[in-house]
Amino acid sequence: MKSPFTVFVFLIFWDTTLAGLNPLSSELYRRCYKNGTCRLECFGSEMLVAYCMFQLECCLKGNPEP
Repeated sequence: MKSPFTVFVFLIFWDTTLAGLNPLSSELYRRCYKNGTCRLECFGSEMLVAYCMFQLECCLKGNPEP
């Protein structure tokens, strides 16, 4: 009975540890070119203006001027 509980506790803490070590966690929602936001994909109401690290997209709300 001790072994499944130990594995369960290990998996819970392992998930939170990986979240802190994930390089994307520091890049997501970071400010980028012309006050944009780094995301995995721009929303329909946003415009792609540049690329961030790890192939994230820099998105601006609305339809900015070129």
